[in-house]
Amino acid sequence: MALLEVEDLSMAFADKKLYDDASFQLNKGEHMGIVGQNGVGKSTLIKVLTGDQLPLSGQITWQKGIHVGYLDQYADIPDGMTLIDFLHTAFQDLYDQNDRMTQLYTEYAETADDKLLERAGRIQEILEANNFYDIETEIERIITGLGLDDIGRDHEVAQMSGGQRSKIILAKLLLQHPDVILLDEPTNYLDVGHIAWLIDYLNDFDGAAMIISHDYDFLDQVTNCIINVAFGKIIKYRGSFKQAMRQRAEREEVQRKEYEKQQVKIEKTQKFIAKFKAGTRSKQAKSREKQLSHMELVDPPSSNIQANFNFPYADTGSQNALVVDQLSVGYNRPLLKPVTFSVNTGEKVGFEGFNGW
Repeated sequence: MALLEVEDLSMAFADKKLYDDASFQLNKGEHMGIVGQNGVGKSTLIKVLTGDQLPLSGQITWQKGIHVGYLDQYADIPDGMTLIDFLHTAFQDLYDQNDRMTQLYTEYAETADDKLLERAGRIQEILEANNFYDIETEIERIITGLGLDDIGRDHEVAQMSGGQRSKIILAKLLLQHPDVILLDEPTNYLDVGHIAWLIDYLNDFDGAAMIISHDYDFLDQVTNCIINVAFGKIIKYRGSFKQAMRQRAEREEVQRKEYEKQQVKIEKTQKFIAKFKAGTRSKQAKSREKQLSHMELVDPPSSNIQANFNFPYADTGSQNALVVDQLSVGYNRPLLKPVTFSVNTGEKVGFEGFNGW
């Protein structure tokens, strides 16, 4: 049985249709990339799958008992909670059971009731089975892998930038070890080294994953199937991102030929109908007209819309394309000392540094 089965899914906002009778499956061990242009409904699809939004129609079935983890960048985090406290909440159930076990041992010391000792022993077995005593080691591994050291373990979440917040929410999700991980643009706030760490993590992850990303190099390294969302349809392809795009190109080429062949047939039929509809062969013309009305039309192959940019040129008489003078950057407080620099015409400047700094 599939971990997730989507059948006849339709979704729209106002007069914009996102998908129409779309169906696909997520199977055990699949790391599925979700691709498509902005606005086609990739993030909406994740929200529909998690129940945050209701579709117009269709059925979404998760395998019973599956733990699904979702990278929710808008998670509600209490004021005053620090980074390390937030990461510990990934194991809140285990910490609660540990507290209960400690209480049982305390009560046993006072009463010598063997039933209390037995109950405490059962809890300890659960904690050991869930690697409770290795939690701190696992937290430190994730902190180092995603570069959270640079934020600081005692840094309050409420004072973090959006990028820092997204990184710690991703860290908590990975610590929870769900059966299925749903990630929406997970590399947006990660540096090159931390993206490499996440790639290794996902390749070692034996659960299933669904990943939205415009970083196609990243997707190519972590996926073994792709769903392409475009023009109201969701089509699944096997293999990596590059393999999937080759399959899509081949599919669209076949569709293009079928479409062109059908258009030739339609044009010939219409000419025949127009020529003989009122003549001696009107019966044949009406028969062909009926056939034409019942013909299942082949859609023209969809191709991505190409972006066009036009930057008007203004001759200022200066070699400076950009001048920055004592610029201070930050949110509630400056993150940088005031900076001054200029960019000359023809220069290409890259910005490098840790996210959130």
